[in-house]
Parts: sequence; C-alpha cells; structure tokens
Amino acid sequence: MITPNNQYVHHYSITAADMDTRYRMTPSAVLLYFQDCSTRFMACLHLAPFDVAPINRIWIITEFNAWFEQQTALWSDDIEVTIWNSELTALRLYTEFRIRRSDGVEVAHGYGCWSHLDIDTHRLVPFTPFVDRIPIVPERTSESHKKRRFDTEGMLLQQVEHRVNPINLDFNGHVNNRTYVSIAMQSAEQAFMDAYAIRCLSVHWLNESFLGDTLTCRLNLLPNDTTETIYHYLHSITCNDSVTCNDSVTCNDSKTAAQIYSEWIPRASAPDISLRASRC
Repeated sequence: MITPNNQYVHHYSITAADMDTRYRMTPSAVLLYFQDCSTRFMACLHLAPFDVAPINRIWIITEFNAWFEQQTALWSDDIEVTIWNSELTALRLYTEFRIRRSDGVEVAHGYGCWSHLDIDTHRLVPFTPFVDRIPIVPERTSESHKKRRFDTEGMLLQQVEHRVNPINLDFNGHVNNRTYVSIAMQSAEQAFMDAYAIRCLSVHWLNESFLGDTLTCRLNLLPNDTTETIYHYLHSITCNDSVTCNDSVTCNDSKTAAQIYSEWIPRASAPDISLRASRC
C-alpha cells in the first residue's frame, strides 16, 4: 500500500529460496525484495514494466547499495519492506528501501538507481513524460547518491566460471540482476561465509549478458587501511561471448558485466532457529 507520505509498504515471509545454509536471509534475497517491492510501487503508479512496454521502454537497474545489520532475518520470519523515491534526475530515479522484521528490528537499508531504456536503441531516455506521476520524498534520503568508485588493485583469491542457462534469464531475455550477486557470493569459501557477516554490498551493472554466454567472476581481496577486522572484496564479473570474426575464425568478445563490492566483519552468534521459526 502507498502511505500518506508517499512511501510504499509490503510484507513478505522469508522462504527456503531466500536463505543460506544457516537459515539466514541472503544478500540476493535483499535485492529480490527491493526489486519486487519497487515494481509493486511502480505498478500502483501505472509505471510497471508492462505499463511502459507499449511505448517501447523498459526499466533497468544500474546500481544497488545496501547496508546490513548484524541482526538478520531468519527462515519463516515476517519482514516489512518500505520503499520511497528520494531523487529524480532527467535519466535516473533513486529509490530508497528499508527492511524490518516484524519485531521492528532493522535488517537492511539502502537504495537503487533506475533508468528507462529505449528497447530499439538501447539508450537511456528521459523520465520527462512521467515526472508528475513519480512522487519524490527528498528529505528521506538515507545515503549520498554519489556514484561509488571501487579500488581495483587487490590480490586475486579465486576465479570461477558460470555458463548462462535458461534459469538465469529474466523476462527481458538477459541475465537476471540477482544472478550476478549469487555468482559473487558463491566465489567465497563456505567457511568464510559461516564466520563472517556482510556489512555493505554495492553493485554496478555495466553490460548485459545472454543465454550461452560464459561469466567469469574474479574475487579480489582489497587492502584494509584500518585496524578493524574487516575484509573488503571486489568481485569483477566479465562476460565472454563467442562471435564470428570471419568465415573461419571465432573470436571471444569480453566485457565487464558487473562489479560487486562487499565488506565483511566477524559474525555475531546466531540465534537458535528452533526458537525463532513459526510453528503451526
């Protein structure tokens, strides 16, 4: 529902698809709830993907930033996702979000950057026709929208490859945004994921990839300039698709599909899931 102060609120329950091996909500699930809730909000404003498709437009998300609390949501927890638009420029819409458990404890907050793309030209197009239909709440901007720059100088820890299959695709026919985050999270060792909790996640989507492409994720450990026990990682995901250069030679065209920066801190002891899970 849309509140009187132009926020949109929706409730979800953490399902098995949203959790990790310790029953905790995954970073990919946080992105999922942000995207789903944002789309529901736009549907209320008659600006959902199916509303803008007839005029040859699609929505794209180019950037996502999230900050996580140590107290996360576990399987079967009910959560409340609140969405509001905080800034609108000619080509970019910044949408803030906050996720809370049913007990009022905040789990995560952040924002994403949306744009409209012309389907034929694949160029960004202005929001001009819809300015009056997009409510903006500038006083509720939680973080600076200045584009974050990532340190690319680091130590290569691991490299993994993923062949794009049909389950990775979205309704636009290209790789789903959450797939890149899932691949990045899978590039870390399970022992590390069990011992450390994510504190910050920042994603830049740069190029599309499609069915049959090979995605290569390079996990780099970045320097830590503080005395804190904190790990900074950069996951660079490149897309390698085979193209025919001439009748006899096939070349590999490589481009950066996404860059994903994350910060990790020692994990606090997790609550007993048997005491938190809902019962019949």
